[in-house]
Amino acid sequence: MKKFRKITIAVLMASMVLALGACGRSNTPTAVVEKQMQQVKEEQMKTELSSLVSDKNVAKKYQKEYKELVEKIQDFDYEVKDEKVDGDAATVKVQITTYNFGTAYKEMYQQVVKDANSGKLTSKTDLNEYIYKMMFNKMNALTKKDYKKTVSIQCTKNEDGDWETDVDTNSDLKDAMLGGIMTLSSQNSTSSK
Repeated sequence: MKKFRKITIAVLMASMVLALGACGRSNTPTAVVEKQMQQVKEEQMKTELSSLVSDKNVAKKYQKEYKELVEKIQDFDYEVKDEKVDGDAATVKVQITTYNFGTAYKEMYQQVVKDANSGKLTSKTDLNEYIYKMMFNKMNALTKKDYKKTVSIQCTKNEDGDWETDVDTNSDLKDAMLGGIMTLSSQNSTSSK
């Protein structure tokens, strides 16, 4: 199960490499948030799978699938639902619509447990190969954007009067962009203790 969590962490790390932090000048919190969300969608992923995984053979074999998964993660839709400004602070509510990576993760986790309990996984099983193959097959097979979550993004005015956001540190936003995978991953790790 530790290798499975390691894989999940690698996927999360890859998504966090996206450039979430750029701000730029703007006169409304909504405009800054929209600009940042568009930058995330358009950011070119430079992190290779081989830099996230210790097994170089697996990394080489699944590089194409990894790129496809990163592109799928960036294929989220967003809609600003509300903006509330209170002096130098503001909250912008954004609805994220994406693939249900969380459900795919849950199905993978259940399959790993089932295979481990049934004896299908043995000491001869290459766990890296087994888990990566299942992960990419499940996640890249998703075709419907049926996961929706509305998140609150906090904005503050800096000394220059420009709006800055918490987009780069907002874990609810990352979870939404990842289709709930962070929520389900933490639930699984808590329940397996």
